[in-house]
Order: sequence, then structure tokens, then C-alpha cells
Amino acid sequence: MSDHDTAPEVPETPDAPGDASTAETPGAASGPPPAPRLPATAWRRVRGALRPRATRAQILAAVLCAVLGFALVVQLRQTQEDEFAGLRQSDLVRILDDVNRRSDALTREAAALRETEYELRSGTDSQRAAIELAEQNVVVQGILSGRLPAEGPGLTITVVEGDKRITAARLFNVLEELRNAGAEAIEVNGIRMVTSSYFADSSDGVIIDGIPVHAPYRWTVIGDPQTLEPAIAIPGGAMATIANNGGRATTEQKELVEITAVREPAEPTFATPDPGE
Repeated sequence: MSDHDTAPEVPETPDAPGDASTAETPGAASGPPPAPRLPATAWRRVRGALRPRATRAQILAAVLCAVLGFALVVQLRQTQEDEFAGLRQSDLVRILDDVNRRSDALTREAAALRETEYELRSGTDSQRAAIELAEQNVVVQGILSGRLPAEGPGLTITVVEGDKRITAARLFNVLEELRNAGAEAIEVNGIRMVTSSYFADSSDGVIIDGIPVHAPYRWTVIGDPQTLEPAIAIPGGAMATIANNGGRATTEQKELVEITAVREPAEPTFATPDPGE
């Protein structure tokens, strides 16, 4: 056979690194071994252990929290209700009448002040009107400050102790309620009440403006009796608290009461007139 008939030799191509036919060299590293596969039953156990379970204690705690939250919401709603919601209809009518009377009195007072202002500004005899107004203010301020005796319609109140002593705070609450109801002059056991009056507890009674006083406590009050009596009889007020602690109060309306006790106003220590007035 001639040279032209002989087939050319094809050079052998080296095997690729990833060829399956390539023989592995003993001892050569072939990468990290694959992670062992857990059986299906093992995976189910792991998932079951990780799944949250509600125990009886947890259920009971959740129920208690829900009940507590509901109770708090109800309590908040009750405290936000009108403070007069628990009163009887007769008490509400009495309070409404008291408010209407006080409103009418303030309206009349405002009208009188406007009339006085008009007289002072446009009256031909403005000087005489000013003098009369000043004299009237002297009398009014004398009564309100306790410097002058006074008389007029009002109440007499007698407060008697029961098994428990009546504290100074209870008596002071009575004074504040009378003032809020429009009392213009007040006397307690012969002591005239003024803006600086105070009550303090003592071993066998109370001290009013430095004077020891014992029960029964007798109040003489000048003001509109139709307004004063309902005001101090409001449920939950000072008189009701005294009655709840064993005390007893007797109130009597009168067309004319007299207050003879007087007080000389003390000179102010720190307050001085405004130079701009």
C-alpha cells in the first residue's frame, strides 16, 4: 500500500477535567462531602418541636388579660360619664333651679352696673352719682369684709356631732358651699367669717380664726334661702358627708336673720394698691 493510501493520524485530545471518563487520582480532594439527609420522620419531629403550642396556663393567662382589659375599658367609660348621672331626678331639678336663680341674680347685677356706668358717663349730675356710688360701695364692702353688722333673709343651721367628731375640714367645706351658693354674710358661733377665716382641729373641738369652738356649731347665714338650702343639701356635699359620719344638721329658712359679730380688717402686709389704677 502506498503512502497516499495511508490515513493520517489524528492527535489525541486530552480529556476535560469534568469528563466522566477521566480516572480519579487516588488521594486527590474531591470537595466537601454532601450533608447527610435526615429521614422524613426526623424532619416531622423537628417541625413539631418548633411549632408553638398553647398550654392551659397560656390560655388561662390570655383569658385573664382579656377580662382585665374589658374591666378597664368599662371603668374608664364610667369615670368619663357626667358626674350628675347618679343623682335622682328631684336632685337634678333642685340643682337646675339653683343655677337658674344664680343666673338671674347675676343678670340683675350686671344690668344695675350698666345703668350706673351710664349715669356716670352721660348724666348731668355725674359728680353726685359718683358720690352716691362711693357711699354705696363703702356699705357693701363693709358688709362683705365683716366690718359692719348685717341683717336680711337667710338660714340658721345647727350642726350636732354624733359618735364621730366633726373635723375642721368638714366645717370648712360647709363654709365654701355657702359662699359658692351666694351667701353674703356668715357667722359661726359668734365669729364673723371673712376672706381670711380658717378652721383647725383641736383636742376637743375646732379652732376658728384662733378661737376654740365646740359643738354644736350654729351658723347664721344671710342670702337667698331658696338658693342656699338646696345648695348645701346636694347629695355628696358637706352636709351629706357629716350625716354619713353620724352627725346631724338642722336647717331653717328665715325672712330675717341678724349678724352682729364684726371684724376689723387687718392691714395688708405685702399687698399694695396698683399705681396704675
